[in-house]
Amino acid sequence: MYCEVYIDVFFVVNLLPCFFVLCLTNQILMGAANPVKAILGAAVGAIGNSLIFVFTKELFSFQNGIFYVMTAVLMVSIGCDIKGTKDLILKMCVFFECNFLLGGFLIMFSQRIRKGIFTFVAITMICYWILYIGIRLCKYLKRKRDLYCEVLVALNGKKIKVKGLYDTGNCLYDRATGKPVCVMEKDNFFQLLTEKQQLFLDSFCTMKITMEKQIKEDYVQGLNPRFLPYTSVGCQKGLLPVVTVDKLIIKEQREEKEVLQGAVGVSYTKLSEKGRFQAIINPGIWEK
Repeated sequence: MYCEVYIDVFFVVNLLPCFFVLCLTNQILMGAANPVKAILGAAVGAIGNSLIFVFTKELFSFQNGIFYVMTAVLMVSIGCDIKGTKDLILKMCVFFECNFLLGGFLIMFSQRIRKGIFTFVAITMICYWILYIGIRLCKYLKRKRDLYCEVLVALNGKKIKVKGLYDTGNCLYDRATGKPVCVMEKDNFFQLLTEKQQLFLDSFCTMKITMEKQIKEDYVQGLNPRFLPYTSVGCQKGLLPVVTVDKLIIKEQREEKEVLQGAVGVSYTKLSEKGRFQAIINPGIWEK
């Protein structure tokens, strides 16, 4: 039986699914996908599959299986941020799971629809979005169930860990940077500040100091304190003091979100009467 195959078409047919599988892997484990890294990793996978197709007579062989696994490891290493051997193993497992799911969808749909490169591209994109929406929905429902998380705040070389609560009612976004604002109790946040910074920020938050004075003080320029208008139950027109921290890290069971130059609102009132949490997390932080 004779079959004519164009290597450029074969490359594209492999490039698109590889790209989508890496995006799904990143979405499951990291909450966001880096398209540039994903396309580079997908290109490596497509080249590897093309080499197998061109230079081997038997597609399903032990040598080809070893070569495919090595290619997959290289794909994940390029397309995902690897932080050690355990992280690589975890992401490889998720990669193969996503590969299995996407491949299953493609087989199911392609058997019922006529063949063609444009049809294949359309089917692949539809399957990807079905899985992407499913993953987002599962993660949303998981966060609805797991309301608490661990929050690490870093500023000027100091770090503090507090317990955070996801609050869908927190829709605050910093006007200057567009980043979601997480609110933290004053007593906990002030542990990150020097005595001078505490006195200055306390004066600023209580409006006992002018903006001109703020600009002149070098030791608070990194904080960049400002006020953010907000409304809440019992407060129709409020002003929340917001500062910039070096780093915010939100940790869940298997997920971690790092935000550089994060926006933190300073609350002068207790967020929890029984001390169950010390910070209110904006759920939109996972989207940025």
